[in-house]
Order: sequence, then C-alpha cells, then structure tokens
Amino acid sequence: MTVVKGRTSPDEQKAYQDGAYRHGYAGSVAIPRVDLWIAAFLGLRRQDSAVGGVADPSSLGMSPVFAFLCSCALVVAALAANASRLGEGWAVPTFYCAIAVIVLPAAARIIHPRASRLERLALIVIVTSALFVVRVIRAPVAFIDHDEFLHWATVNDILEAGRLFLPNPLLPVSPLYPGLELITSALVNLSGLSVFAAGLIVLATARMMLMLALFLLFEKITDSAPIASIACLIYMGSSTFLLFDVHYSYESLAIPMLAAVLLASESQRMEPSDAAGWPTVVATVVLILALAATHHLTSYFCTALLCGTAVMECLRQGASAMQKRRAILLASIAVIAPVAWSRIVGNPTGSYILPVLEGGIHEVAQLVSSSTSTRKLFVSDTGALAPAWQRYLTMAGVALICLGLLTGFLRSLVFNGQHRNASILWPPTRWRLWRSSLLQILVLVTLAYPVSIIFRLTRSGWEIGNRIGSLSFLGVAIVVAVAVAAFWHGTSRGWLRATALAAAATTVLIAGVISSEGPRILVPAGYEVSADSSSIEPMGISAARWTRRWLGGQHFAADRINRLLLSTYGRQRVSTTLESGQDTSMAITAADLGPMERKLLIDSGVGFVMVDLRLTTGLPGVGVYFDGGAQDRNHTVPLQSSSLLKFNSEPDVDRTFDNGFMVIFDVGRLGKALQPAVPRKRTGEPVQSLERTDGDLQ
Repeated sequence: MTVVKGRTSPDEQKAYQDGAYRHGYAGSVAIPRVDLWIAAFLGLRRQDSAVGGVADPSSLGMSPVFAFLCSCALVVAALAANASRLGEGWAVPTFYCAIAVIVLPAAARIIHPRASRLERLALIVIVTSALFVVRVIRAPVAFIDHDEFLHWATVNDILEAGRLFLPNPLLPVSPLYPGLELITSALVNLSGLSVFAAGLIVLATARMMLMLALFLLFEKITDSAPIASIACLIYMGSSTFLLFDVHYSYESLAIPMLAAVLLASESQRMEPSDAAGWPTVVATVVLILALAATHHLTSYFCTALLCGTAVMECLRQGASAMQKRRAILLASIAVIAPVAWSRIVGNPTGSYILPVLEGGIHEVAQLVSSSTSTRKLFVSDTGALAPAWQRYLTMAGVALICLGLLTGFLRSLVFNGQHRNASILWPPTRWRLWRSSLLQILVLVTLAYPVSIIFRLTRSGWEIGNRIGSLSFLGVAIVVAVAVAAFWHGTSRGWLRATALAAAATTVLIAGVISSEGPRILVPAGYEVSADSSSIEPMGISAARWTRRWLGGQHFAADRINRLLLSTYGRQRVSTTLESGQDTSMAITAADLGPMERKLLIDSGVGFVMVDLRLTTGLPGVGVYFDGGAQDRNHTVPLQSSSLLKFNSEPDVDRTFDNGFMVIFDVGRLGKALQPAVPRKRTGEPVQSLERTDGDLQ
C-alpha cells in the first residue's frame, strides 16, 4: 500500500488493509487497495452482504395511495388499447407508459427501507392485480393468443365428451396434461360461465398464488422481508411474466404450482421437530403429483431443483438425518412422478421438443463458430424494425440484469452462510456452512440466464430461450434482490437512491415485455397476415362459426390462424403436421393440383380446404403461414392468389363458401371416379359465393 507521507497514521493504514474503510478515509489516499474495492463490489466478505432490518411497525402505510395511482394508470391503459383498435400511433407507447406508472412508484416504496413487511406485501398484491388487469384490457372479451386456442380446444373436448385424453391435433400433448383444463371445465359446469370467463378466474387465482408463494418462499430462504419483496419485483421483469404466463396455457398454472412445491418443501425443512414436518411432506408430494399432470417442462425443472436441493442438503454441515431423508424422499418422488405419468398417458413431448431443441442448438453452434446470426435483432419476420426507444430499453434491461447478477452472485452465496463474521468462500473448511440449500441451487440456476440470451439470438431457439429465461428468473430474482438490498441501496435512508433503483427495476420489466411482445402488445386496427393475436378478427370467427352450423363436424386443411378458429369456434377437426405428419400446406400453396397434391390431401383424410386470400397481401408476421416446415419458412414474397384458387378449375372440387376473402372448397371427391353431380338438399340458407373464376384478389 502506498500513501502520501504524513497523511495517515499506521493504525489507519492497518484499518484500511483489514477492510474497515470500504468507502474512504477522513484523510486522502493516493493509491487505494484495488483488491478490496473488487471484493466489496462482488460481495466476497460477510460485512458487504449484510442487510439491515426494518424497525417500523406493521401497517399498510402508503399502499392505498399506490392503489389509486394504479387505478388511474389502468384507465390510461384502457384508453390506449382502444386507441390502438382505432389505428392511433401513440397507443403502444402510451400503453407501455401506463405499465411503468403502475410499477415505478410502488417499486420505489418497496425498495425504501422504511416500508413495513405488511406494506410491502400489500404493494406486491396491488401491482400483481393491476398487471393482470392489463392482460384483461388487452383481450377483454375472448382469447386471442395462439397458445390459448390450443388449450381452449382441449377444454371444449372435455366439456362435450365428458372424458379426458381426446386427441387434439393442434397440440397433441395438451390433452395428456389436463390440469388447467380440468379446473376450468369444473368451474364452467358448476357456475355456467363461459370458458373464457372461467379461464380468467383460474388465471387470476394462479397469478396471485404465484406471487404470494414467491414472497413467502424468498422470505424463508433469506430470512428477510425486504429482500423477498424486492425479489418479487425483479421476477416481474421476466419476459414471460406480464402476458405469456397469464395466457390460457398449462404453464400459467404450472409455475404457480412449482412455487408452491418449493415453498412447501422449504417449510417442512424448517419445522422445529421431525414429527411436525410430515404433514407438510404429504402436501408437498400431492403438489408434485399434480404438477406432473399439469405441465411436462415445469415438472422436469421442479425435479432438477429438488434433486439439487437434496444433494446440497446432504452436503450441508449441520443438517439432521431426518432433513436429509426428507429431501431425498421429495427428490425421488419428483423424479418418479413425471416419468410414471409419461408412461401412463404415452407422452409424445419428445416428438416436438427434441426437433426444436436440436434446431436451436445447431443455430447456436453456427452463431458461435461463424459469428453470424440467423435472426436479426429487433427486426420482425416481415422486415419491420422496432422503434429506437424499444431497442434501447431492451438492451438496457438486459444490461441491468447482468449488472445485478455480477454484484449479486457471490454476494448471495456469502449472504447464505451461517457464520455472520466470515465468508463461506474462505477458509475452505467453511464452504459447506450454508443456511438454505434451495438458495444455493437458485443461485446456480442464474447461470442459465446467459444461455437463454444466446438462444434468443437464433430463430429456432427463440422459444427455448424464452422458456429458459422464465424459469431461470426464479434464481435471477433472488440474486439481484440481494445485490440491491445489500450493495446498491445499502444503508441509504433517502428516496433518491430508492427511486433510481425503482426506475431500473421498471426498465427491466418494460424490457422484458418488449422482448416478448414488442409492437404487437396491442390489437391493431386492421388485420395482419399470420401474426397470431393481430390476425384474430370477426370475419374469420364468423366463417368458422358458419362451418359449425352448416357443415357439422368435418376434417379441414387450413392456414395457421384459420386452423385455430376452425378448431375452437367451428369445432372442426383440422389437419396438422404434429398429428398426422402430413404437411397439407404443400397442396394448398402449390401452383397446380397435381397427382402429388391430390395424394397428399387424400392420405390426410381432408374433406374441406379453407383458403384465405388475405395471405397474398403480405409476409407472415410470425415467419410462417402454416405449420412452419422447411418450405413454409422460405417465403420471400407473399403467396400467389392463383395458387390458392387453383381448386376452382377442378371438376371434382366444389366451392362451398365464399365471403370475398375466405373460400372453402369441398375436396371430398378427390381420387374418386367422377360421377354425375347430384343436386344437394337445400339447407335453408343459400351458399355464399361471389362467383370468382379467376385468381385475382380484388
């Protein structure tokens, strides 16, 4: 150490070397100890990871004021959603600003050390409820997102047939994991509500269950209400939190169940007596079994967490024999439950998960080896570039998360140590002295977050990265929360630092929403080609309902969007590559209806083909028009109307429906010997037709 002569005493120099002065002296130092600053930044010492307590009495504090602010922000969000349907350009930025107003003030109060435990919990509930209302404002009357239709079809099958495991060609695995659909169908039968209304009730309950379970879980493993509330706030920054994990999809129920499993397992570990923990063990086992029948991927992740916790519990010094046995028991059941359920129902998850995983890994390998990406950042599949403010916010959110992980990873391990006056990292004899084995595992889970970012840079691996990111955020939330409470906020009692950190947390949340939804967060004024929620509109719904009324139950081939509408609103059977392995899109988009195309339709058992001439007006918003096969992903120009209308010239094909844009062709006589046309019975309503004979879209 080098100092200016005469400025410091030997005692002060020794105190600096021992780490007593981490932020400077009364006297000046010419060259500080860089290693001590690095240790303080990373949190390698115990005193750098200390979190102060809160002496305020439990009260609701300012939470009623923040509830009023959230209600005002929701009014603005509703106005913005309506403006988007009218085509106003300011709607999307205003909608994002409304979300920021919901989160920012409450986040500042949560981070501020004067808030009581009850007030923090109340604020978490208020923000969670407000953000769920944002989801309702976006889709207030019906399901509009792609995955929601897949599970809606399964619910309809359960309600109509009164039994489980009926085939669902849209997503064959959905009927095999019917936890969400069972609860919804039971509520529909008991209350008489529609599937949409019952689904919203289930989703709202699951969302509230998730945040309460996470708060209690984080509080147990950290023994700190401030860290638990901040961790819940950070978890909201996951890219799937605001919308994807409240879609009507099995993951929306599975993740709250995962949080409940972890909370129950941690609660039984902390029971004061061995006998008192067995009722909680039984409850944990029941939750594990329910999770295994609800969602496969979340169940596998739960298995990994419980197995890792069991290993850490066996290594932890001070763990009793009963604690070790219970941890091993829960881990064993977590392994057996999904495997047994898979064997019982015949799980086909590998048939659609493995190809996506292989494609993502292949593209990541190409990205690493050649420094090229198959997916352009912030550029949609139609070539549209995201606005500059969205690009900058997204990059800022990722950078803030990485900074939080950098300052929180080792600090969380040190914070988890049993010794209050020493680091668990040194000396080596103390590295097994941690308080919570689950916290150790959650810290290690954060290593998956950079992997998810890499996958999101590829086209095939984007969905993999999105799912990994949502699960890894269980660890990211707690690690960043420790960094915020112990380092970035520290012992400050003012509002300036709390507000700055709240702004950072809000940036993370907005960045997560942008990376998941981007400009398509609201329903636009007009129809967009194959853009999921932006393609769900009244004309397609009306055509699907017409098929149910006048055609009964038939087998259809159609594009990605109309397949969803036909399966749910029309209750038709649709042809998909997932179910039959036959890509009927090749027959629909081919220039001529040749022998190969005829054979494809015949082998698929298709009786009707629906073509949507709006597909000829632009490239697909999600990159594909149909099933996403190799041919479907290589479109550089829109489809040709002459190709879609080639059925008009076929003598053994009838045009059953035509509303100007959507045409239904009866192809049931393909491959059969031509017979004299037999007049059909009149059904009471004339066939809709515009008598289009050419291939031009007027």
